Amino acid sequence: MKVLWLASWYPDEYEPTNGDFVQRHAKAIARLMPVDVIHVAQSGKDKTWLNKVVLNNDGNLQEAIHYFPFKNTGIPSIDKIRYNKTYLHYYKKIIHQYIKEKGRPDIIHVHVPMKAGIIALWLKKELNIPYVVSEHSSLYLKIAKDNFDTRSFYFRHHTKKIFQQAAAVTNVSTAIANVLKEMFGLKKVRIIPNVVDTNLFYFKPKPKNEVFRWLHVSTMLPLKNVDKIINVFKNISSIKNDWELIICGPVNNEYVKLAENLNLQSKIKFIGEVSYEEVARQMQQADAFIMFSKHENFPCVIIEALCCGLPVVASDVGGISEAVNTSNGVLVEAGNADRLQQVIISIMNNPAKFDRAKIALDARSSYDYQTIANQFIAAYNEIINPK
Repeated sequence: MKVLWLASWYPDEYEPTNGDFVQRHAKAIARLMPVDVIHVAQSGKDKTWLNKVVLNNDGNLQEAIHYFPFKNTGIPSIDKIRYNKTYLHYYKKIIHQYIKEKGRPDIIHVHVPMKAGIIALWLKKELNIPYVVSEHSSLYLKIAKDNFDTRSFYFRHHTKKIFQQAAAVTNVSTAIANVLKEMFGLKKVRIIPNVVDTNLFYFKPKPKNEVFRWLHVSTMLPLKNVDKIINVFKNISSIKNDWELIICGPVNNEYVKLAENLNLQSKIKFIGEVSYEEVARQMQQADAFIMFSKHENFPCVIIEALCCGLPVVASDVGGISEAVNTSNGVLVEAGNADRLQQVIISIMNNPAKFDRAKIALDARSSYDYQTIANQFIAAYNEIINPK
C-alpha cells in the first residue's frame, strides 16, 4: 500500500511548530509502513527561496517541504487570487514530478482540508485516487474567534467539497466530529486521537516537591485564558502559599507584567518556549497540569501530561472530556474562575487522590504510536479493500 500525505499544516522553516502533531502522526505510522509527506509552505515571504525543497528522510518517513516565491502587488484582493493560483500551480507541478519518480499512490491522506485538500480533489478527478481527510482545528465551533462562518466564500466552498468527496474523514475528537457531520452532512467521521511519543512522555517517580508545582504549556494565545489562570492563583495566594506555577510557551509581556503587578513573580515562572524534550521533563517534574481554554479540539499537551501521570485540571470544551475524567483529573465549566479556584485548592489539599502511575498507564494504552498507527492503517485498508 502506497500512501501519500498532503499536509496543509506541517513544521517548516517559517513555522517550526506548526502542525507538529501531524508530524507525530506521520512518525507513528512510519513505524509500520512507508509514509511520504509533501508540504508546500504557504508563507511565500522570503523572495530568495526560489523553488527551495528540503528533503528529510527518517527510515520509513520521507518528508518533502517545498517553498515557493510570491511577490505582493500591495492590492490585497488581487494578491489573494494570485497567491491561490500560484500555490496550486506550484503544488500540481510537485505532484506530477512525484508520480513520475515514485509512481501513483493508492491513497492520498490530507491533513487539514485547506489548502492541500484542493490537490486531493484534483487527483481524485484526474487519476481516481481516493483520499482521506483529517481535520485538527476547532474553527468549526461558533465560539472560535476566526471560525468557519467568518471565512471567505472560497475557503468555505472548497472545504465543504473536500469533506464531502472524501473516502473517509477523521477527527481527533468526537465533539468536533459531530459538528463536522452536521455542518457538512457527513454520514461518518472516524475518531482517531492525537498521538504521544511515550518514549519521551512517561511516568517517572520523583521526590516530593517542596511546594505543589502546577504546569501550564500552550501557545499563550488569548483563547488559552492565561490571564484568568494567573488571577485565580492570585486569589489562591491569600489562602495557600505552598505552590508554584510554571508556564511554558512564548513569553507574553502582558502576562509577565500581570504576575508582577499581583506580586506573584516569585510564584509564577515564565520559562519561555522550550524543546519537546524539555516539555516532557517539565511534566515529569510537575504535580499537576492546568488548562483553562475558551475552546479546543483535542490538545496534545493534555494527553502528554496524562502519559506523564499528571492529573489534569481543564475547562470542559471540545474533546477534552474524552481524555479527562474523574480518575485522572477534574473538568470545570469554561470561564468559571470560582470553580477553577475550588478545584485547584482541593487537589493541593489532597495530592494523593490520583494514582499517577495508573494515569500514565491508561493514557499510554490509548495514545501511544502503535495504537494510533493501527487505527489509521485500518482506515486505509477499509478504503482499498472494502467489504
